Amino acid sequence: MSKKKVFDVDEGPVRTLRIGVCGTLSGKSSLTYRIGRHEDGTLMMRLAANSNPGYFNDNWIKYEAIRELLDKEHVGITSYVLNVLYQGRSMNSPSFLFAVLKHEGLVKPSAKKRRCYDVCSDTAFLAQVQKLIVEQEAKAAGRKGRAGKNNKGAVADSQLEPSTEAIAEAVTEKPAAKPLFVLTDVPESKAAPTVSKRGRPKKSQPMVAVQGNAENAVEAP
Repeated sequence: MSKKKVFDVDEGPVRTLRIGVCGTLSGKSSLTYRIGRHEDGTLMMRLAANSNPGYFNDNWIKYEAIRELLDKEHVGITSYVLNVLYQGRSMNSPSFLFAVLKHEGLVKPSAKKRRCYDVCSDTAFLAQVQKLIVEQEAKAAGRKGRAGKNNKGAVADSQLEPSTEAIAEAVTEKPAAKPLFVLTDVPESKAAPTVSKRGRPKKSQPMVAVQGNAENAVEAP
């Protein structure tokens, strides 16, 4: 059992769809409650906090079980119909949960019996819950889509980088062989004329015949 306890994160496989606040049937305190959905799709309810020091049980309760008890007597019921859900636990819990049902429009004060309630249709309540489920699933899908897009970008970037094997192959690769040039009939070189102080150009040296890849050697003029 819990006393003024608020859960920041869900425990177990139930994901919270909505957190609500309502008054007790006596109006002496306010209650915090949660509406959640089990991973198997089951709709759940849970008391989460009480503004006064009254004890209560904070276990998740199946809405299907709650509705089954309400449908047994549609007119003139009280919170005692929920006692079976909290056997051996806090006596405040049935009354607190009944206050939540009243706040959600699932029961209303009876027009025939004083201090009693009549059961209401849950069509509007289930429609609101379904809307919350769709919104939550859409947000989850959006987060997965953004995560997948980021991963694809990382893969693309990694493909642009050269691999370790390619780098090693480039380092060990031998340079291509250069063509061999053979100098033939090299005449005795003469001392190159020096440049005059007035900046006259040097005389060109005779070209040397080079035997390379060409079939005929180039003759010097």
